[in-house]
Amino acid sequence: MSAIQSSCAYCGVGCGVSVASTQADWENVDRANLTLTGDINHPANHGHLCAKGERLLDSLTQPNVLRYPMMRSGKPINWDDASSLIADKFANTIAEFGPDSVALYLSGQLLTEDYYVANKFAKGYLKTANVDTNSRLCMSSAVSAMQRAFGEDVVPGCYDDIEHAEVIVLIGANTAWTHPVLFQRILAAKKANNTRLVVIDPVTTATAKQADLHLAITPGADLALFHGLLGYLADNGHVNHGYIKAHTEGFDTVVSHAKQLSSGLTDLAQQVGLTEQALKQFYQLFIQHKAILTASCQGVNQSVIGTDTTNAIINCHLALGHIGQAGCGFFSLTGQPNAMGGREVGGLATQLACHMGFSQPERELLANFWQVDMVADTKGLAAVDMFDAVADGKIKAIWIMGTNPVVSLPNSQKIAKALTDCPFVVVSEISPDSDTAKYADILLPAQGWSEKCGTVTNSERTISRQRGFITPKGQSKADWWAISLVAQKMGFQGFEFDNSASVFREFSALSAKVKQAFPNKMFDLSGLTNLSQQEYDNLLPTQWPIASAELIGQQGLRVFSDGVFATSSGKGQFISPAKSVTQVTDYDGKHASVLLNSGRSRDQWHTMTRTGHIASLRASIPEPVIQLHPNKLASLSIADGDLVTIGSATDKASSPFALARVAVDQDMPFEMAMMSMHWSEQFSLGKGVNQYLDSRVDPVSQQPGFKCQDVVLQPVIMALQGVVFGLHDPAAKGLCWQVAQTLTTGICHHVGFTDADKGFAYQATAHSLTWSTNVNGQRLHVQCNMEKGFVSAIKVLSQSRVNLAVEPLNAFIGKPVDNAFIKQLHQQINAGNSPLICACTGVNDAQIADEINAQFDQQVFHDGKQHLHFAKALDVMQSTLGCGRQCGSCNSEVKQCAQNHWQQALSYIELEYPNAAKEDVA
Repeated sequence: MSAIQSSCAYCGVGCGVSVASTQADWENVDRANLTLTGDINHPANHGHLCAKGERLLDSLTQPNVLRYPMMRSGKPINWDDASSLIADKFANTIAEFGPDSVALYLSGQLLTEDYYVANKFAKGYLKTANVDTNSRLCMSSAVSAMQRAFGEDVVPGCYDDIEHAEVIVLIGANTAWTHPVLFQRILAAKKANNTRLVVIDPVTTATAKQADLHLAITPGADLALFHGLLGYLADNGHVNHGYIKAHTEGFDTVVSHAKQLSSGLTDLAQQVGLTEQALKQFYQLFIQHKAILTASCQGVNQSVIGTDTTNAIINCHLALGHIGQAGCGFFSLTGQPNAMGGREVGGLATQLACHMGFSQPERELLANFWQVDMVADTKGLAAVDMFDAVADGKIKAIWIMGTNPVVSLPNSQKIAKALTDCPFVVVSEISPDSDTAKYADILLPAQGWSEKCGTVTNSERTISRQRGFITPKGQSKADWWAISLVAQKMGFQGFEFDNSASVFREFSALSAKVKQAFPNKMFDLSGLTNLSQQEYDNLLPTQWPIASAELIGQQGLRVFSDGVFATSSGKGQFISPAKSVTQVTDYDGKHASVLLNSGRSRDQWHTMTRTGHIASLRASIPEPVIQLHPNKLASLSIADGDLVTIGSATDKASSPFALARVAVDQDMPFEMAMMSMHWSEQFSLGKGVNQYLDSRVDPVSQQPGFKCQDVVLQPVIMALQGVVFGLHDPAAKGLCWQVAQTLTTGICHHVGFTDADKGFAYQATAHSLTWSTNVNGQRLHVQCNMEKGFVSAIKVLSQSRVNLAVEPLNAFIGKPVDNAFIKQLHQQINAGNSPLICACTGVNDAQIADEINAQFDQQVFHDGKQHLHFAKALDVMQSTLGCGRQCGSCNSEVKQCAQNHWQQALSYIELEYPNAAKEDVA
């Protein structure tokens, strides 16, 4: 069996994967002949994968795949005509309205080679810097902070710091869900090295539940917390004055303000939402330990003060002399597989390639290298401003590649309207089903993860090879190829690339020129400039900077360890907060609203175009849900399981369609709600949460402030709701709740009607069986439609939420209808449902309950002498079922589920046998 080593398509951890085939001929390999495992030799993951990574091969079978260029009308068009049309439209638009009337919007899903050619095309030849990326939505605040502090967009540390750290602080990061492989490494360090784990998050997340210290701060208080920490360190004589004097600038100004905050710990504790004891406990960790690693993610970045907050974190580590030292410093957890690679080539509108800015020497170097008279001379429009310009008619032609802004950007209804009105929209995608693809005048077939070839850079600066293992189907092409074809049609020279290796060599050669001209810059790929095709094909995971080919394969590399930074003075910069050290929100707690926090679900990815059709990943959360504390639900007169719309707290207009189902969550703060950002019109009639989030941005990074916006929830009273299996009419009258869920044997639809008559009439045919039944006190209405004696559709409705085991029920579709069938169907409906807990193993709540109860029974002695050991029962249960023991992202949920069933069993024993055992949960 032969194998190809490649990289995972999801988060910025950058895991290596090994794809093996039983076929010797890879040219015609079939999905059924492939297996995928983690690459044990890759330094990012050493063979480990999360649930999404384990199911990468399942993502290959898309419900609808784009295999040839298409016009908006759906008419096929060949590549030559499509590229000529794009070239003419862009050229004519620029001739009439100027270079800034066109734009490119890119994605962290693109490979570095795609990114490089796109930026060369736009910034070098079209003369516009209106080139931005969806990395703006997740990473740009960290980027801006590092540029201000270090002089360059460089993460100083590496993953090996996890094992060297004495204390790891995770802030605004539910790492157990978003970066499971790294989190398992953190837990291993806790166990092996007694590393302390601190989690700073308003919500008691799956990550927080496994921390040694959880600081449930007030939303937006991160900046005050760390700014106060700097003052506390200075007040207690615990800053490295020698390092500060030799290697930094601006300390006196920043620390003066920070001391004002730390001078009153009682007031500061109240401001950040902690007890004074908890605040001191956290601050003392920085005094009691030498090696402290602080890592942040979207909870910090997606804020209107995200850049200042990140600089406040960096300030503390600069003051301690931590930057570039083992187990120390600031680390940015990256959201996408090639967010860093995109930034390396100038993927953001605010930078040029190789971490250059728009100074005259930098622009001249780039123009000379690309052999053009000039390049774009000023920063372009960042994502939110870019689509505002589309809406205002200033941008008249836009090319969107590998991303879904109609769902992912805030105020998404405005984005949809902007693209509707835009004179010319090009979209490069693998499927025509995404919400954004529907607005394309030209839809181009891009290569998918399994087909494309190039490089990606993960969050610790490691470049890995993306190696395609499936022959591209139809006319799908690499994005760099498509851009190059359009560039050549526009008469531009310099786009005659033979393959991705030739693109990479040119990019590496540019980095060598930049490093020579600006030696303070850390980014350097000069050692990869002369790679042969075979050397490129065989390139090992390699961390930059890499000045020599002899360094290929290097890992564990830290930068700035000598105290020399990429700033003009060579010194690290302390940065003062611009204005306030508190998050700006409109929430006053006086009206029936909540602070809505949008984030990720454990088993899904972005707007679900890659994962939404994978049955095992959809099973845990089949519908859009909004999580609230039970006391908040009561105050809003909303019940668990209700359907709600979400509206702005200032503009009460709401969608006529239900947007989410309410779920009780004891871990949510009273004033907050949480909803996943994954949902879109592709999967849900209610579209997605971003349509109700406004476009406020961080003034420095221009990153949208998705977190904690004030919204109002409005209940939607359903006359009937339930699930439909088999044939379904998505345009049926009366539907106001509709969510498609992929199953292993097809698709079911969760539906709802505000009018009972329409609900009963929906799908009714002359050949239907209907009946009603009571299940656990709930009245269920069942309709079974038949065609030629076989079941074509099953509908189960009720006035309240219908909880069914959807996979077994879907198996009834296509079966002949007889008495035995009716009996079996009735039994299955009455059986109810058990929620999925572990996506890796498919273990549900009922299986955990059975195993825990069995372990409980084995331990119980009715004479009251036996002590009960929950930890032992948990270990045996997990060993037997495997849940929580693969990728580990569900470990806290597994433990919580087991504890609940253990407590139920314990309560029963105490009731029946009041003198029985005491529980030992150690």
